[in-house]
Amino acid sequence: MPTSPRPNATTLRRRFVTILKTFWPFCRAWLASCLPTGDRAARTQRAAERLREALERLGIVFIKVGQVVGVRTDTLSPPYAAELAKLQDAVRPVPIHIVKPFLEREYGRVLSELFEWFDPEPLATASLGQVHRARWRGRDVVIKFLKPDTLALLETDFELIRRIANGLRRISRNPLWEDILTVVGRFEAGFREEADFASERQHAVRIREMLADFPGVVVPETVDELCTPRVLVLDFIAGCRISDADAVCRIVRKPQRLLDRLVHLYAYMMLCEGYYHADPHPGNFLVLPDGRLALLDFGMVQTMSASTRKALADMVRAATQGRLDEVVDGFYRIGLVSPDTPRAQARAAIAQIGEINILQSNTKNRIAAVGQAVERSQVRFLLPEDLAYAFRLIQMLEGVASYYQPGWNVIADGSAGLQAALEDLVRRTAAQPVARVPSSPPVNGTRPVGSPVRRLFQTLQETLGPVADRLDQAAAIQREPVGDIDRR
Repeated sequence: MPTSPRPNATTLRRRFVTILKTFWPFCRAWLASCLPTGDRAARTQRAAERLREALERLGIVFIKVGQVVGVRTDTLSPPYAAELAKLQDAVRPVPIHIVKPFLEREYGRVLSELFEWFDPEPLATASLGQVHRARWRGRDVVIKFLKPDTLALLETDFELIRRIANGLRRISRNPLWEDILTVVGRFEAGFREEADFASERQHAVRIREMLADFPGVVVPETVDELCTPRVLVLDFIAGCRISDADAVCRIVRKPQRLLDRLVHLYAYMMLCEGYYHADPHPGNFLVLPDGRLALLDFGMVQTMSASTRKALADMVRAATQGRLDEVVDGFYRIGLVSPDTPRAQARAAIAQIGEINILQSNTKNRIAAVGQAVERSQVRFLLPEDLAYAFRLIQMLEGVASYYQPGWNVIADGSAGLQAALEDLVRRTAAQPVARVPSSPPVNGTRPVGSPVRRLFQTLQETLGPVADRLDQAAAIQREPVGDIDRR
């Protein structure tokens, strides 16, 4: 993909000053919203608008952060949730007088000669690209192009983030900054790949082939004749956004089934294929009139190694059978816990965190409780590079699900989709059909009761226990690791 020169010290200083100046109106508005007198609701709305405007002006990295945070509507006050939701596809567009000559230079032809119709108004504008509808040879398509100066801005922002993080690491000497730098590096690589539309086309083709037989999911086809390293063209798909809960509920009578399919889809991609769409914000999902789910935007795709997938499968199998010690083994094996952590200390923390996720339905309370439990335990939990996007993905999926069920979380509410993916895993390993066992929700919506460890595994064991038996049978039949089995 095209590259941009490394920013010099002057460029970085100017960018840092720009960031401070851009955020200053939000800071003032936020401080005013904290005052106990007057119309606090109006001041909070104004602060939320200033935050969204600041993120838009600062560009790619900041818009993406706003998208990730904005997905969690169950953790934000309504004004902030509404304003950040606009960042999903309502970013300030590139005007047509810039779009038209850019595309004509890219194709070497006048747009009116190439397309029968080209919509001057963008269908969507995101952090990296902009999308327009067009008609080519009688085929309705969408044209996505890389916005100008994208690469230079990425280079500047990530270099600035690295320098700030390195400086804070030297000052605080806290090992947490090492983890932060690892995650920053991983996300920078993801952004660079997302800005490479030739790579995105390859991802779209591969995911379309990978999910060809996946029930109830549609992936648009690429129009290879019109694709370039900076332009991606795909078939147009009509549907309503998954965030439009009212419209979706008129199509899908039981939204929980849609959420189950979403969990099934992502668990399948991660555990069975080791190759997954890694940007599940609401703007990337459409619900079609027939109830199928369309997956969009393939710029951010990640892989998971066979060893990590095997370890995760072993952890799930141990969890379904209530073997906490083997779950703890998995945390050490994958690298989620620092190897010098005393085992008893890690075991107690993992059990408590699992219990919180099962029993606590309020998202804000759950996040706060998990943070407090981790802090009290003094266990150093780590985020392996192989799992950085996986954890972000879970957070964003929970945010999407919160449009239909506030407080929804993968552990307590996503068991049916997880079970379906595990059954797929069994089929791939043992090459034999497996009857799907429907999940059994807690009576009257209550959570399981009992001792902390028993409560931790009771729900998963009831819904996934039959699959664990199949996994054991598959392991006896075939010695080959799960990650190396060819797709059925």
